[in-house]
Amino acid sequence: MIWTASEFLSAVNGVAHSHHQDIAITGLAIDSRQVKPGDAFIAIKGERHDGHDFIPSAIANGASVVLMSAHTDLADPRLADQALCIQVDDPMKGLERLAVAARDRHQGTRIAITGSVGKTGTRMLVAKALSAYGKTHFSEGNLNNHIGNPLSLARMPKDTAFGVFEAGMNHKGELTALSQFIAPHIAIVTQIADSHSSNFPNLEAIALAKAEIFDGLANQSQRMAIVNADDPFAPLLEQKARAAGAERVVRFGYSDTAEHQILSVRRRQDGLDIEANIRGDAHRFTLGMMAPHWAKAAIIALSVVDALGLPLEPAKAELAKARDLPGRGARSVMRLKKGQSDIKVTIIDDSYNAGPASMISALTSLGSDPAKGRRVAILGDMLELDDAANKHASLAKTVEASGISHLITVGEMMQHLNAAMTESSLRCDHAANAKAAFALVLSVLEDGDVVLIKGSNGMRLAELVRNLSSAMPHPNGDSHAA
Repeated sequence: MIWTASEFLSAVNGVAHSHHQDIAITGLAIDSRQVKPGDAFIAIKGERHDGHDFIPSAIANGASVVLMSAHTDLADPRLADQALCIQVDDPMKGLERLAVAARDRHQGTRIAITGSVGKTGTRMLVAKALSAYGKTHFSEGNLNNHIGNPLSLARMPKDTAFGVFEAGMNHKGELTALSQFIAPHIAIVTQIADSHSSNFPNLEAIALAKAEIFDGLANQSQRMAIVNADDPFAPLLEQKARAAGAERVVRFGYSDTAEHQILSVRRRQDGLDIEANIRGDAHRFTLGMMAPHWAKAAIIALSVVDALGLPLEPAKAELAKARDLPGRGARSVMRLKKGQSDIKVTIIDDSYNAGPASMISALTSLGSDPAKGRRVAILGDMLELDDAANKHASLAKTVEASGISHLITVGEMMQHLNAAMTESSLRCDHAANAKAAFALVLSVLEDGDVVLIKGSNGMRLAELVRNLSSAMPHPNGDSHAA
């Protein structure tokens, strides 16, 4: 149970549309398709859809409570007999009030994570590490904006020991509001990189916007910031953290200035072996994720545990169980039909997001992958960049150095990378979109290939991954959707 109906009603400052018992609310949803029995459905009006249009389907799916606008009538008044309908001035404001109530009743520790790259993986590893010590709640999926953060907070049970929240932004000022909502005890910036740069004049402006994650620290008696010692903006971030009230700033990374320093990372077939120096003590641990860049996320997780004065060994055991996330490096072996025979390929699904820094990291990781076979990279456009044509073309040196055998570029901007490879001996092809790439890639792949699929989410390369999965032959010879 997250809320009783009475607690919910009081928190949102609403008016009950019908009589009710003090029922238990076990979940919150803003999408009627995701409603489960016992959930409260919050009818938010967005840019494309109005949640009020989906109240009947939410109730049909088992919603026991509906949060709705006072200015909207139920299309069928009989629905009020099937769920407790609560009216407020604005359901979005009601959700925000619920989030504040969840935060204010929480007696545990809250952690807020932002950065240009690595937010989601870091959130996952911090939550996984902390789960060894107590009940841990964390934001799910991509719930890191002005709607997702309040929803994640409102979903936090009262008895949660640790709350871990990811916060994202596209514009200056967004993170201040999110951080003040979360009111974290620990605020983390993973890395400053060229992301959403179409909205910022330079990297320093991005760093200053990311530093807004520290603004919510002022609401806590114990305040800490964690920043990347390898980042050129580490001094600026530390300055901003202390100005916001951070009592301690911890640096992580490979640099000798890191209090929590990574000494070495060795790849294995099923993960990473990491050596680190944490406040002068040597530590070795295993991370069950394949790409070397996740070593930083792991050391952040241990930094949080250490900052809370907890022993590190339970966290290390949890990190060994971690696995790559779908769309962010998850690996799968697929058996595909090619001509009269089957081939096996390893797919690295990194289709959810992309920027110059993460592209370079993914390509470098592909080049050092321990699996045998050719390396193939399928790269989609990196969206929301300034000077996009040059930034796509500039990946040519990294592609060349990665040792891949075949490059397939996807999208309008990636044509600039393809053109920059004209003097390379590397075979290059281009597809206009994910659908065209699917037809092309089946003709290109060979048995044993390791295939990286990476691009911004808007390029829909996840569909390419699903289509490849669907192309796997069924034992009876028919294809099926995996």
